[in-house]
Amino acid sequence: MVLLITGLLLVLLAGICYLSVRNSRDYLEMQMHSHAQDTATSLGLSLSRPLGQDDLAMVQTMVDAIFDRGDFTEIIVRNPDGDVITRRTLQPPPHLVPPWFVNWLEINPMPGISEITDGWRRVGEVRVFADKDAANRNLWVAAKQAFWLFLFVGVISWVVILMIVRAVLTPLRTLEKQADLICNRDFTGQQPLPKTRELKRVVQAINRMTRQLKVLFDEQVAQIEQVRNQAYVDSITGLGNGRFFNAQLNARIESPEEPFSGVLVRLQVKSMGEYNEHYGHDAGNLLLRRIGQVWQQALEGVEGHCVARVTGTRFAALLPHQTIDQVQAMITQALGRIQRLDGLNLGGSPVKLYAGLSACNVGHDPKLLEAQAAAALERAESFQSGHVEVYDQAAHGEALAPSMPGVSNWAGFLEEVISKKKVVLHYQPVISCVDQSLMHYEVLARVAVEGKLITAGHFIPLVERFDMVSRFDRMIIERLIEQLKNQQNGKRVPLAVNLSSHSVREEDFDGWLLATLRNHPDVAPYLIFEVPEITVRTAHGKLRRLAASLRELGAKLTIDHFGTTNSSFGYLSGLQLYSIKVDSSYIRDIEDNLDHQFFVQSLVRIAHSRQILLTAEMVEGEGQWDLLRRFQLDGAQGYFLGEPQPGQEAA
Repeated sequence: MVLLITGLLLVLLAGICYLSVRNSRDYLEMQMHSHAQDTATSLGLSLSRPLGQDDLAMVQTMVDAIFDRGDFTEIIVRNPDGDVITRRTLQPPPHLVPPWFVNWLEINPMPGISEITDGWRRVGEVRVFADKDAANRNLWVAAKQAFWLFLFVGVISWVVILMIVRAVLTPLRTLEKQADLICNRDFTGQQPLPKTRELKRVVQAINRMTRQLKVLFDEQVAQIEQVRNQAYVDSITGLGNGRFFNAQLNARIESPEEPFSGVLVRLQVKSMGEYNEHYGHDAGNLLLRRIGQVWQQALEGVEGHCVARVTGTRFAALLPHQTIDQVQAMITQALGRIQRLDGLNLGGSPVKLYAGLSACNVGHDPKLLEAQAAAALERAESFQSGHVEVYDQAAHGEALAPSMPGVSNWAGFLEEVISKKKVVLHYQPVISCVDQSLMHYEVLARVAVEGKLITAGHFIPLVERFDMVSRFDRMIIERLIEQLKNQQNGKRVPLAVNLSSHSVREEDFDGWLLATLRNHPDVAPYLIFEVPEITVRTAHGKLRRLAASLRELGAKLTIDHFGTTNSSFGYLSGLQLYSIKVDSSYIRDIEDNLDHQFFVQSLVRIAHSRQILLTAEMVEGEGQWDLLRRFQLDGAQGYFLGEPQPGQEAA
């Protein structure tokens, strides 16, 4: 549009200048001929007597007087035989006008011609030639003045027209953006309304349609979340139910690649039956709801926590990266807050609270952990209300510092790993569900202890405990950028790397990450950053800005472990995501679990409606793989599709 307006104004400017100069040229040529003819006629009358009397001196004087006025280039007086009696010719001045302009004008005024008579006798002829060089000079000056005047007016007109067109087209651009937002399921109306009546009506119609689509989409999402809540959320407390908690426990304990260690907690509320008989079921449900709220609030400071009401009077919690002593202190404090609730202070209230704890790590048997926590809980019930019992802590040892030959000081060992970049990177392929091609690799970290590689599940909790996680993430990113820089463009493959939510929340980490990517724009499009879903709840605003900045640089952002927090799907509309990775708790038994199948299929529709890819993790069998392909997921990873391999073997 800008080029079209500029072209039209240039054509208009050129046309006006051309017509102005040509009209001036025609008028000037006519005036020069008329002036030359008038001068020739007047001079002929003046020369009739002197020429008739052969007074050549007087003839020369008169011719000189007319010629010296400077308006003519040549005056010639001839006798009746055609011989020149006198001639005055003006020497041509220096060229002050470009030759192309002179050639283009082609000014050739007719000379003024007059016969000289003395009475009835013809005594001669006079010819007067106008000065066309002066005309060229005058027209050249006038053309330049007209050009600059028209150029100035043209620029002003161009700016004014451009502002008017932009003001008129702004609502159309907004409509285009609104259409794109609708495609991404972002139903934001256009405000303010344009002032043009026709455009205003169009925008009002689009806004009405947007509101209706938002209602329909919100109803669809609400139905999906309602079904999911019926399957995984306790209706009284709003916490996860037993099915949800068991799926989370199994997924975290059985994953060989995901870092996990922590504490399993069981909370028993005793004598709720007597409480219901005495105060009624509504009061009992209200008490359970308030206990659930305190239980959630007391443990929400633990990142990645999972809390649930697993049965009628039993609650549970899975607290990653925490020591037994830390959890025991938190649970004791939580029980104290619960015991101070108004419902428990009613006269004659029989309700008592007990808790059992069990340490857990990746690879432990979930059923054994449940049995250990239950045994600790049973022993706690032999004490007074509010007692917290720990199961066999001496046998399990320190949950966050696994006993391993060759490592006596984990803090010093990890400091050396980070400072010297002594990390071995393995790569697990993410395979397309559409054509079974390679989408990208996920990068998994290993560290060597006496020649044996240990997975991230063993040392990452310690990295977080010693507050080294941000430095560790930076070191991994620098390693990957260096690796991509050393590869040829045609052989580079996108790499996905996990970012800790600690790093995302750190004040200067996002600035460092974006500056690093700007310094390496050629490799930024090959990096995919995965953050756990818990980060969306703890740092949504910062994550939204980071996602937008990464997209501008060509890098991508993925939400990992989606479905672990019982969050609403609504936050997806505010994040510019590349993909979502479904948590393994929904994949592990998806062949037999209809609720998990419904959740994944619903997530496929919602993600694809927002142009977000959906992938799955922990695919360990052909049945899972076939089902995910039938559900139209975009990609998957797991030991069935490819085990993590060192760089050379993965390539």
